[in-house]
Amino acid sequence: MTTESRPQLKAFVQTAPQAGRYVWVISLVDFGAQQIRRTIVSDDTFTTSDAARVAGDAELKAMAADH
Repeated sequence: MTTESRPQLKAFVQTAPQAGRYVWVISLVDFGAQQIRRTIVSDDTFTTSDAARVAGDAELKAMAADH
């Protein structure tokens, strides 16, 4: 799915604390429908929020490249 075909569909990387560490959370949001389409949470945990964000950004880029 390209941005051109769904201009109001955006993916975001966030981090969240989990058991004293951090995970990345990728959310796919459809602003046109005002819905969260999909949310993925990492199985791995990271010591810092920044490390989780970097890993989440890399995962999102890899998913975009696969599509």
